[in-house]
Amino acid sequence: MNIQDSINEMLSMQNALNEATNGTDWRSGVTLLGKEIDWRRCIVMESAELIDSYPWKHWKSVDAQTDMENVRVELVDIWHFLLSLALEHFEQEQAAELLSKALMDSGEPEFQLDKLTVIEQVRIHEMMMSIALQRETVSGEYLSALAEAFFNSCKVAELDFEQLYQIYMAKNVLNKFRQDHGYKEGTYIKEWNGKEDNVVMFEIIARMPSFSGDELYISLKETYTALN
Repeated sequence: MNIQDSINEMLSMQNALNEATNGTDWRSGVTLLGKEIDWRRCIVMESAELIDSYPWKHWKSVDAQTDMENVRVELVDIWHFLLSLALEHFEQEQAAELLSKALMDSGEPEFQLDKLTVIEQVRIHEMMMSIALQRETVSGEYLSALAEAFFNSCKVAELDFEQLYQIYMAKNVLNKFRQDHGYKEGTYIKEWNGKEDNVVMFEIIARMPSFSGDELYISLKETYTALN
């Protein structure tokens, strides 16, 4: 897999999703309906949800286990916002170069995952959050630092680039399906017979002999229609 080509492909898909969701002028920082877009705030809030997948609270559920599957799902959500932030401030080719270089540069340090405590893992995720909270200009240096922190979080979650790519492609299909079925209007049903649509999506993918975005969309539509 050529990493920069794959990132370029995801950037193109993210731009198409953003145009469908927020209007063709989404890079102005405002949606078609006049609502402010803040990709860094999105990253902060998703990072908080990611951290809540860990049993970090000292006052309850002290024997709970980390929901690592949800950590990975949240990271893919953050990747959507990181791609969008890159596209908002850079031409696509430059954005792809910056992100692919950040992935390469995140090779150091190597984490000994089996020796990291829950809190040590959380602190690595908090580094991504702390960079996203900064209000400085989104320069190439800033984007690289944020992207490196993101890829370090992926390493902690044992989410490699190929997995990130596959899950992103699947989530992109789900996000399009949501938008096509009333997500923005508030009429979309996210719980499907007691399961979140994310979970149903992964179950459908597990039954596929090979991944196909078109087939996933059709299966989602068939399953969703059967709810009514």
